[in-house]
Amino acid sequence: MWVRPPSRRVMRNLLISVFISFGLFSAQSIACSFAPGYYTFETEPEGFEMKMDKGLIAILPAPQVQIDKITRGSAAPGSSCDDAGMIHITIKWPSDSVYTLDEIGFYFQSENGLEPDLIFPLGPVRGKPEGNEVKFFFVWLDGHPKYQKPLNFNLNVFAINKGLQIGQPTTVKIEAGKG
Repeated sequence: MWVRPPSRRVMRNLLISVFISFGLFSAQSIACSFAPGYYTFETEPEGFEMKMDKGLIAILPAPQVQIDKITRGSAAPGSSCDDAGMIHITIKWPSDSVYTLDEIGFYFQSENGLEPDLIFPLGPVRGKPEGNEVKFFFVWLDGHPKYQKPLNFNLNVFAINKGLQIGQPTTVKIEAGKG
């Protein structure tokens, strides 16, 4: 039995319908999609060789850490991106270090925060270096201001190299009222 193929007009209308449907559904599903403000830092302890500085094993210095901006959520969860909290951080790396920003990652660890594990990753991360600086931003589900608690904790930031050597921390204060 022979079946006549659909006409060009029918196929065009079908394709337009599929693209419109896909566009509507995908726009809703990615309405609040953030690319992470960092990358995973991969360690390689087996093949790593410590760097030397003036005949001694080089230590990782404490980074200079600047909190650029803290934004709190302003709407209930599910309200596009208005329920997200964000912390923007710049790290300046000492230019006299034998390690470059391409060779190290950073840990962000709260000393005393409320549920800080929801803000910062548990493992070391890296950013895209620009000279001796690297910028990070961290996003979490913050929710509507009436359900928020003020942010008030110390954050330790320390470098780590691929051999798992950890540097001295820099401690900065994270403070922000409700959104």
